[in-house]
Amino acid sequence: MFSVGHRSGYISIALSEGFLCFLLAGDVPPTDIEMAMELAVEDRLLRPDNRVLVDIRRFTGSVDWGMIRDLRRHAPWTLTNQQSVRCAYLLPDNYPRFLVILASFYPGAKHRAFKDEASALRWLVQSPASACA
Repeated sequence: MFSVGHRSGYISIALSEGFLCFLLAGDVPPTDIEMAMELAVEDRLLRPDNRVLVDIRRFTGSVDWGMIRDLRRHAPWTLTNQQSVRCAYLLPDNYPRFLVILASFYPGAKHRAFKDEASALRWLVQSPASACA
């Protein structure tokens, strides 16, 4: 696990029990998100068989859609359209269109929003993707 940022805004990435977990808290600058993704690539955490949990319930910054689109270069699950990779999102209530936009940028994965982590993890376990090591 590692974090990029500071107390007022950071992104943490961890590989835990076969899940690649992203936590964004506070006002995270796009440069910190890009740096975290580059570190994840260096650590070989991003794989085509990832089961991904993204928690942005405590994120208070603005969404840079151009940067999110550009991050596709790091996501190996964008290379296929088999939709065997699942991405679960823990979203705040004020993000109604977030998932629709993400799904259009990353069509090689199934996307679903959840209110609680337990439900998200149950859905991810149903994934046909192999466990991450």
